[in-house]
Formats: sequence, C-alpha cells, structure tokens
Amino acid sequence: MRLLCLKAFLPVVALIVCCHETTSPPVVSRSFVLESVDTQPVPVVIHASGGDTTLLYWAGLTLYEGGTADIAAHTRQVHPTLPPREATDTAHYSYRIIGDSLALDYPCLDTAICAGPPFGKFTSATTVTLYYYDYGNIGHLVTYLYRGSYALD
Repeated sequence: MRLLCLKAFLPVVALIVCCHETTSPPVVSRSFVLESVDTQPVPVVIHASGGDTTLLYWAGLTLYEGGTADIAAHTRQVHPTLPPREATDTAHYSYRIIGDSLALDYPCLDTAICAGPPFGKFTSATTVTLYYYDYGNIGHLVTYLYRGSYALD
C-alpha cells in the first residue's frame, strides 16, 4: 500500500516541479548614476530645515525591459530628536518613453495623497534629466542629472 501511494505521489511532485514557472529578475534595458542635484555634485544636502538634514550620497535609475523602473537612493537623515537614519531606499515605477521624454508613474490609491512622480527627458545619448516637484517651494522643480555608461538605443 505504501509503495502504491509513493508511486502515485512522485508523478504529481514531478509534474508540479517541471511545470512551475520560474521567476527571473527583469532584464535591465538602461541604467544611470546620479551625477548632480540642481548642479551640485553628489553627495549633496537635499533637505535642511529646523534641524532636520537629509544628505544624498548616491542614486541610480534603472530602466527594465517591459516598462518598469527603479530609483534607488542612499541617504542619511538627521533629526534633532531621533537617531540618524542611513539607508538605501528604492522606489518602483512604470515608465514610457515618448521621443526624448521619460514619463514615470507609480500606483497611488484613489484615497491617498501622493506626491507627483518625477518626469524627465533624455538630454544626450548617455544622460537623463529628471525633474521633481519641490513642494516646499511651489512652482520650483528640482533637477537631478543622471549619466549612463553607454549610448541609448
């Protein structure tokens, strides 16, 4: 009886293993490294107010085949009443390229108040300029200049 159960069980396991879809990481289409913020080279202070300071050490923009993108940024945040926080955070986006324009977007719930995503353009064969809304200074855009290591297709 045990042998019969084992013979019935093994083909089921083999079928599950063989027919299971593998998940592989997305294929990188293009990648860029942050060079400057508002013409200031990194590392750069991107926020300072009332004793709070955020220092941006580095950031990278990666565009993947299939229309997804990541922006990873390594920062150090100092607050007067909290311990400093140093971490790398990654924001996930979808993107579209229209001519030389780069449109980034991310999901935002209908009931949430979300900051507008960055938007930008390819300013040369190896350069992307992204613009972020400066909510502390209405009407001002913060310019992030990214450079890639190879020419765009």
